[in-house]
Amino acid sequence: MIIDYGNRTIGLKIVFFGPAMSGKTTAIRWLFSSLDYAENLTSIENTVGRTMFCDFGTIPFSLGDSWTINSHIWSATGQDFYRSTREVVLVGADGVVFMVDSQEHLLEENLASWNELMTMVAEEERPLPIVVCLNKQDLPRAIKEEEIRAHLRLPSSIPVFRSIASEGQNILEAFQVLFQNAMRANVLAQPL
Repeated sequence: MIIDYGNRTIGLKIVFFGPAMSGKTTAIRWLFSSLDYAENLTSIENTVGRTMFCDFGTIPFSLGDSWTINSHIWSATGQDFYRSTREVVLVGADGVVFMVDSQEHLLEENLASWNELMTMVAEEERPLPIVVCLNKQDLPRAIKEEEIRAHLRLPSSIPVFRSIASEGQNILEAFQVLFQNAMRANVLAQPL
């Protein structure tokens, strides 16, 4: 969190993390579009339209008349070819939305991505708020929350949202919970 007293702004960095094709970009695009900030979103894609480095943009939230919270939203590419960029995107994060692909045959990809995130988070000096979006719940035989909790060994303190990013189902709700948890964690961490 970056607090700029001169401009009366608070910068909060939220990162969408997860395996390739899990719905990170779709969720971010839906979020920006639904809040009427689609023009604030930038995507760095390869020639076939896949995220090459990241998606990023800012959604401002007014705090009364004087302060603004700038929510800087980033995605970390899931493609293994660009693996080195994920750690760079995660630097300075105040919270993470972990996108799970609900297709059963991708359980191991979800686990590998989760373990990579946990390795990076373990190096942080402070706890990092995380929410999980169990995405693509509209697909036949989509995995259930109990399955993903057991497979990833998710602590009960991490909220899981059954989502459909293409329709925006539970995307805003997951973002709101993470936003609140990130603000709370950062305010408590500020020196008195």
